[in-house]
Amino acid sequence: MARKSSSFHLDIQTHRKNPYGLLRNSYREDGKVKKETLCRFTGLSLEQLRAMQAAIQGRTVMKEDFKITGSREFGASFACVEMMRALGLDKAIYSRATEDWVRCSLAMVAGRIVYAGSKLSLSHCGSYSALWETCGIGGGIDVNVHCYAAMDKLLERQEAIQRSLAKKHLQGGVLVLYDITSSYMEGKYEESGLVRYGYNRDGKRGHEQIVISLLCSKEGCPVAVEVFPGNTKDETTFLDKVSELRAKYGMDKVVIAGDRGMIK
Repeated sequence: MARKSSSFHLDIQTHRKNPYGLLRNSYREDGKVKKETLCRFTGLSLEQLRAMQAAIQGRTVMKEDFKITGSREFGASFACVEMMRALGLDKAIYSRATEDWVRCSLAMVAGRIVYAGSKLSLSHCGSYSALWETCGIGGGIDVNVHCYAAMDKLLERQEAIQRSLAKKHLQGGVLVLYDITSSYMEGKYEESGLVRYGYNRDGKRGHEQIVISLLCSKEGCPVAVEVFPGNTKDETTFLDKVSELRAKYGMDKVVIAGDRGMIK
């Protein structure tokens, strides 16, 4: 009669008025699983019995030993970053996607989606978010190094990034959506080549502004963005964009949708 290895466990019985526990040993004998009761625990509450059961199973955490030392947001940031990587956005930014400035760029995009704050506030989010660590950036975050310097790199790569997006989302004979807007500025910009007085769509008279154009696929996916001087006319940007679609993105058959003020 062969008897193999055994294991201990606590069975909790609750069919009576007062619960009780049975410490049992399970073993296999002649190919069959058998149990033997070693002792009985009575006079204990159901919570105490379950604590004993968890301890025997090696998965207990005693309340007095458990302390929360910190808690930071992780799920939303992780999901957003993983989605961007799955879509290939990191490789579209730069083929060497493991470089720190690329990771910082992903953090800024995810931060804009999750928190919708400024770059400065994003650099201070380490106390409540694991966003930067999720992107592979550890240590202290400096807004100049991790945000503004990364944005300078993005500006250098803008044309290549937009060509990559156009190759993926725009093809000859497709519908292209195009529109412009303006953003007024506060303060003095005497040395800026972009900030000018012009037609302000927000009705902010007496404010200088910049003009921003956005080119999208028919699904509304942004493909290219450009900033013009604040006194640029709508129809001027439209003609430039038609030439850009042909020269930069190699498109010869395009249908562009815009408003009447732009196309005339």
